[in-house]
Amino acid sequence: MHLYTCHHLSETVLLISLGHEISLPLHEEVMQAKNKIESNPFNGLIETVPAYNCLAVYYNPLLIEKKNGTIAETVEQFINTILKTASPVPSQKQSTVLTIPVCYDKSLGIDLHDLSETLQLSIEEIIHLHSNKIYQVFMTGFKPGFPYMGTLDERLITKRKSSPRLKVEAGAVAIAGSQTGIYPFATPGGWNIIGRTPLSLFDRTKPDPFLLKAGDQVQFIPITKEEFEQYSDTNTSEKKVTINYHSTTTKKPEAAKQIIRIEQCGFLTTIQDAGRQGHLQYGVPQTGVMDDYSMKLANLLIGNEATTPVLEITQAPHLFRIMKDCLVAFTGGGLQPIADGNELPLFECLLIKEGTTIELKKQIPGFRLYMAVGGGFEAEDFLGSCSTDLTISAGGFKGRVLKKEDVLCQQHALNAAQIHLQTVLNNRVRLQLNVDTGYVTAIKIRVVKGIEWHYLTEEAQQMIWEQPFTISPQSSRMGYRLKADDLRARQSCDIISSPVTTGTVQLTSSGELIVLMADAQTVGGYPRVLQVINADLRILAQKKPGDTITFEEVSLKEAEELLVQQTKYINDLQKTTQQFYAG
Repeated sequence: MHLYTCHHLSETVLLISLGHEISLPLHEEVMQAKNKIESNPFNGLIETVPAYNCLAVYYNPLLIEKKNGTIAETVEQFINTILKTASPVPSQKQSTVLTIPVCYDKSLGIDLHDLSETLQLSIEEIIHLHSNKIYQVFMTGFKPGFPYMGTLDERLITKRKSSPRLKVEAGAVAIAGSQTGIYPFATPGGWNIIGRTPLSLFDRTKPDPFLLKAGDQVQFIPITKEEFEQYSDTNTSEKKVTINYHSTTTKKPEAAKQIIRIEQCGFLTTIQDAGRQGHLQYGVPQTGVMDDYSMKLANLLIGNEATTPVLEITQAPHLFRIMKDCLVAFTGGGLQPIADGNELPLFECLLIKEGTTIELKKQIPGFRLYMAVGGGFEAEDFLGSCSTDLTISAGGFKGRVLKKEDVLCQQHALNAAQIHLQTVLNNRVRLQLNVDTGYVTAIKIRVVKGIEWHYLTEEAQQMIWEQPFTISPQSSRMGYRLKADDLRARQSCDIISSPVTTGTVQLTSSGELIVLMADAQTVGGYPRVLQVINADLRILAQKKPGDTITFEEVSLKEAEELLVQQTKYINDLQKTTQQFYAG
């Protein structure tokens, strides 16, 4: 096998780097490493995600028995042993060639004019060079079904945009560096748009929702604007490869299970759980709650399993009507629950009576309030999770945000302990537990230095630790943009697209930092200068536009220890509530 190096992207992701360029032989080595590891899995392995010249190995550090040093060093030892001793695994992938129709009209190829000037090529030459070649799909990522293809004719090689667009239209065909790709959905993006295809690259209703996969070959066929508008993607042949895919439509509400009616709703309230695992290699993000800690607290306080679906309520006015007696817990921050004129306590198990109206209007510190009900919220399952993914309209409540007149149902009947708990609370007994809530108002975010930390100048590196950063209004569940003095890089902020994860802090060419959050893409092309530790993602999730944060460096070992401590705290709380509520 080609010489490789191991880098730790975070305390849960190891990156195996096999080179610094884009080439078919190198990518074949990446896929061979992927096959070896998946054929010889170690305890705690979640999945592997291939890129052009590297392979990301995702693992659960809590399931790994540390042999010496750190958990990360133990994982690295596992990887080294597998790659050096495991037998080569024959690839079962059969390459296919698919023609992709593209309209290169200037109204759709919105960067063609600027590229023509930058590359000193006519628009016609750009179209000819782009469409007169067969491309290899090296990986899918960024968003579900987004294909990273190469390599471009060297005359088309160009930098990404200095600052990503807030919205790129679905079907946009783009180039950056020596890569070309297609945006499956309307999403932020920093590539140069040269056209658009009418094809759907992702269809969640199909057994295999992905049009393209790593190993496929693609050729672009120019079409006119009229052909683009009249085109139907039924012209494409069905792919034969399938993945483990499951989706269940939200059921019609049963009267006995109806638990909450939405009378007024804010702009971004969704049903979320712990998110999806095992599909990052197809570009499907983990999604799930922004504040995993608050979700777990809310569920454990009322006797649910820690990852039962909850409501994630973003700071805005809401009004809920309770349709049956239910156990409820509110955690996180942002909004003060009020029932019948009385403020309801957060971080406490409550019994809310049928007919009660809960108002969420008064703002308090924090930004996201979590609401759990006994038995959880019924929700659509997509790829093993009930989390709402708004990009692909899947999971949660019909794959969308909640709105006025929606009726939410209870997922499961109460268990014996919850029935006992309901009886206790009905006798006006108040149950209070000592819960850690200081994270809601904390501003210090602990980080480890990222793989491309060295891209920053010495002055910029010092500024990272000394200046506060303000969260920009152009922030979302996908990523927080941070405003401060521009940070200068030693070199171009274009890197070959490579895996990223929740908490990765990217540096754009404009000197802006972007912290990737729950809906983060799976790969990115900007330098990874910092990595927020998992234990502090809860702090960041409670920040809203206009809030400020500061960074503090910790070691990878400290990051692991803090994650273990936080998990132990949750596990201890679960044992306490189970024993206490069982009577």
